[in-house]
Parts: sequence; C-alpha cells; structure tokens
Amino acid sequence: MPEPLPPITDQYQGPRPRVSVVILTLNEQVNIAACLASCRWADDVHVLDSGSTDDTVTTARALGASVWHNRFDGFGQQRNWAIDHIPLKHDWVFHLDADERFTLPLVTEIAALLAPADPPHAGFLCPNQMILLNRWIKRSSGYPAYQVRLFHKGRLRFADHGHGQRESTTGTLGTLRHPYVHHNFSKGLSDWLTRHERYSTKEAQLAWEQLHSAAAPAPLISTLLRGRGLERRRALKRLFQRVPWRGSVRFWHTLLIQRGILDGHAGVQYARLMAIYETMIALKLAELRAGHDRAHAQQEPGA
Repeated sequence: MPEPLPPITDQYQGPRPRVSVVILTLNEQVNIAACLASCRWADDVHVLDSGSTDDTVTTARALGASVWHNRFDGFGQQRNWAIDHIPLKHDWVFHLDADERFTLPLVTEIAALLAPADPPHAGFLCPNQMILLNRWIKRSSGYPAYQVRLFHKGRLRFADHGHGQRESTTGTLGTLRHPYVHHNFSKGLSDWLTRHERYSTKEAQLAWEQLHSAAAPAPLISTLLRGRGLERRRALKRLFQRVPWRGSVRFWHTLLIQRGILDGHAGVQYARLMAIYETMIALKLAELRAGHDRAHAQQEPGA
C-alpha cells in the first residue's frame, strides 16, 4: 500500500516562495502545532479561527502565527473574509486546513512556479493525500482529487457550494502535481461522523436545488466520459443524486471501480464511511421531497 509523504518541518532549504498561508481552525488543538510546523518555510502565516474553545489560539500565537477571528458561515464565506480582512503580505495565498500539512515536493514545486515571473493564472488546483489508519488511501479517496488552494488574491474568489466551496474567477486555473497531506480523521471517528452529519444536510439541500433548477446542467454522460479529473468528479457527484440505493452504489464504486480494495483494510473502512455519508444525504433528500409533497397536497383545492 502507498505510504503518505512526510510533512516538512525544517527540511526545506530552497528559496522561500512568495506565498501567504491562511489556516482555518475551530478547536484544532490536536492539529495546529503539526500544521504550523509544516509552514516554517513561509514568512507570512495566519490562523483564521471561528470560535475555538480549546488551546488552538494560544498554541498558534505561541508558535508565531498571526491569529484572526471570524464567525464561520461557510467555507467560501470564510475564505473570502480572509482575502478581504487579513493584511496578507503576498499576492499569492495558500489556504490550508488545520488537519493538513505541506510536503517538501509541494513547497519546492510552488517555489519554482512563482520564480522568477508571476504566472498568469488566477489559481492552481492542488491534490491531497488522505490518511486513514496511518495509510494513504490513494484509490479509495479517488486520488488525485483537486481543490483550488493556491491562488492570486486579486484574481479569484470563492462561493459556498454544498458543504464546501467552488472557485469563482474569470481567469484560468493551473494544476499542481504534488499533494499536501490530509489527516481527515485526526480528531477521531466521532468527530468525522459529526461533521459529515452536518455536511449531509447541506449536500441534500444542494441536491434538491439542483434537481429542481430551471438552469440546464452540463451534459452528464459526456462529462463523465470525456471530462478532466475535476469535471468528472463533479459529474459523478451529480450522478449519485439520481441513483437509487446511493449508499450501496458508493460503497461498491469505491471498492471496485476506484479499486479501493487495493488500499487494504483502511480502503474498505473508508468505503463504508462514504456509504454511510451518501445514505445520510439520500435520507435527507427524501425528507425534503416528502415535505414538498405534503405542502403541495395541502395547497390543492379540497385538501
């Protein structure tokens, strides 16, 4: 099974990329020190906290990070707040979550990318290595799964989309080859389940809105067959909105189509967790549909 890249601490000896780092936090005491250790290459590091009640803020300040506070309403909103309110030293910004870590190859790639000329792109898609049970679940997690993390603060904004965010820009997007490490289960299974129960509510609402939208969606089948990685991933998400038994479909898709079974025990466990997540979304979508049908029936004459 593939091993995750180790996070960097003091290993990086190259030129410092002209990049400001923003870390989003909420009760990340178990993660923040290791996250900041992987940011030692950067000369401008900020923590944007949304109300931690543990030692996250104290630890971040003790380790030299600037700390800012804003109530969390969504990932897109929070990332835009950072652009608008934090005095970022550099035009290029990398957003990191506290359970994520920079790696040496990624920082080396960014340094080469930004020197000597400023690239024309609005931002760069970056893959992540998801870790479960101390293993990189490469196939189960659908690697490489991309998000815009490195971007020019004057060329790109974010918009809330379901439980996450989408990039908003008229500029072009590049792609980084090397990943950051994502310890998505670092605070334990209960925390993961709590977060995804909350996420499932937003995803069900998004699915309901998309299924009843008057806007014509992008062609689904052609995107699945001919789209690029990020386009195909988003199309696959739309497909799951329409299939019955979506939890079971996700489980077998992860194990067999994505070959997650080759990730061993950790891959099987991740497939089970994602099946639970998809089932929660499906149940909440059915609840929205039932509520809509009841309201419609009550409005009919003679009801």
